[in-house]
Amino acid sequence: MKLAMIVYKDAEPWGLSDGGAINPPIGTIVQYEESTDPKWYRVYFPGYSAGSFVGKAWFRIYFRALE
Repeated sequence: MKLAMIVYKDAEPWGLSDGGAINPPIGTIVQYEESTDPKWYRVYFPGYSAGSFVGKAWFRIYFRALE
């Protein structure tokens, strides 16, 4: 797992794989990993065991990798 920080957000929450949704504030640190599909990342938000799939293009807009 790698770490990233949310650097942009809008009014739409992220859909989680368990059917939930979350819209954390800018500055939140998340964990992410490459999906089995190389065009996607799997992002995990603090306090939630379910993740969200995020396309790599969208990831570069909403998150900044911390490595």
